[in-house]
Amino acid sequence: MIEIQLRGQKFVATPADIKNIAKHLPTSHGRKYVTIVGDKVYAPKELVDRLLIEKKLSLTRVDFTTMDAVRILRRLGFDTVPLKESRKGKRTLSSFAGVISLGGDSVKEGDLWYE
Repeated sequence: MIEIQLRGQKFVATPADIKNIAKHLPTSHGRKYVTIVGDKVYAPKELVDRLLIEKKLSLTRVDFTTMDAVRILRRLGFDTVPLKESRKGKRTLSSFAGVISLGGDSVKEGDLWYE
């Protein structure tokens, strides 16, 4: 159990609170971070938003940042990690290598475009 202060409002939370909230949420991920609860991933801001609702605080999702959510979840012992950015353009071009020939090297030219 930890005491948390968010935007001037204090409340107490436990890892069990987050596990219970996660049971009732579909898995999802945020744009930049994911929180691992059990063997599933969730958007950190979604978990903390539901926690604030459960604790009956007068804060909405726009009243706190994703980093606030990440800090709270890490303090509660949950792994919250950044999503790796993928390089879809380069991977897509590589999948066409040797299939289409227009007189150029699509992979080499793609490297120039996506570097």
